[in-house]
Amino acid sequence: MIKQKFNVRYNLLAIILIVLGAAVLTAGCGKKEAAKEVKAVAAEEKKEAGHGGEHEKEDSDIVTLSPEKQKSSGIEVRQVALENAAVPLSATAAIEINMDRSAKISPRVTGKAVKIIASQGDRVKAGQVLAYLDSVELDQTWSDYLKAKGKVELARRNLQRKETLYEKKISPEKDVLKAKQELGEAEADINLAKERFRLFGVEVSQFESAKGNGNHPLIPVTSPVGGVVLEKTVTQGEVVNSEKMLFTVADLSSLWVVIDVYEKDISRLRLGTNVKVSVTSFPDKTFRGKIAYIGDVVDEKTRTEKARVTIDNSSGLLKPGMFATVLIEAASGGTERLIAVPEEAALIEGTKKYVFVQTAPDKFKRREIEAGRTFGNRLEVIMGLKEGEPVAVKGSFILKSELKKGELEGDAH
Repeated sequence: MIKQKFNVRYNLLAIILIVLGAAVLTAGCGKKEAAKEVKAVAAEEKKEAGHGGEHEKEDSDIVTLSPEKQKSSGIEVRQVALENAAVPLSATAAIEINMDRSAKISPRVTGKAVKIIASQGDRVKAGQVLAYLDSVELDQTWSDYLKAKGKVELARRNLQRKETLYEKKISPEKDVLKAKQELGEAEADINLAKERFRLFGVEVSQFESAKGNGNHPLIPVTSPVGGVVLEKTVTQGEVVNSEKMLFTVADLSSLWVVIDVYEKDISRLRLGTNVKVSVTSFPDKTFRGKIAYIGDVVDEKTRTEKARVTIDNSSGLLKPGMFATVLIEAASGGTERLIAVPEEAALIEGTKKYVFVQTAPDKFKRREIEAGRTFGNRLEVIMGLKEGEPVAVKGSFILKSELKKGELEGDAH
């Protein structure tokens, strides 16, 4: 009897445990299902939000402008087409001093540098004194000048006396002729002395004035050109001669770009051809010039020929010694078929370039492009455009302004 009661209780306990376990299991499954549903909803919302961001970004690159507004704003659209372009000749170059506007200044005579006025880096004008020299030769020339001057005065008085005697029939004509010859020789001597003064760079009148005041006159060393003192190689008290270079002065407002052109490309060069010059120091700037000289000799080692461009440097950005890259609008040969747009069609934002492609009669989409070479006022497009696509070739700046206006309004909302 006791055993039977125990079995009944045991079976009842087992049933209760089974029921409780089922209830717990059911509740756990419900929580898992609920969690799955929550995660699915969140993922869907995130996905929808992501799609919304993409649409928003896409919309931020689109400008809506009615055809009437386009016309009044001067916006012009053309289809992209393959075109033949003369490939410019690319070459390396070096920027040098314009030798036609520079001077290496040496003294005209041996002398002692007693006064240095100019320093390296100074800007000087043509005719400006850079230094003064004291010279024994100058004193010797002054002595010769005084002697010649005295001889002229004496010869002139002697001629007057001989002419008077000849008129009175006292002296023969040959005495008059001899006196004229002596006067001519004396005048030649004084003219020679004056010429030596001129070669020294000294005016006789200034020298006489200085001597008259008891001052010791000096020889000025002047600059024949205006520009910048690039070199100064003389020191105070140094004795120098005509072989010593004292100063180098150059006008840097005009420079030479010396180009190395390979032998195979020489036939493509012409005098007066337009050239674009770029340097690494100013990658966003282009300097323009024309070929002014083409060499006549090919370097045996490099197999290149020199060509020269005279370029305006009034901005002062370019420096002699810089390396440069040039694009030469070659006169013949080298044509390619490529996609190109007017330079004004491409806009720059940071390091990127973009154009506006018309996607509908009243809509334009900003599209980034990869630009290549320039051909005159045309810009090669390597990536970003296909043949037949309509692109705004004029009025791109208006579209950019409208785009920025839309971005500002969006930020305000």
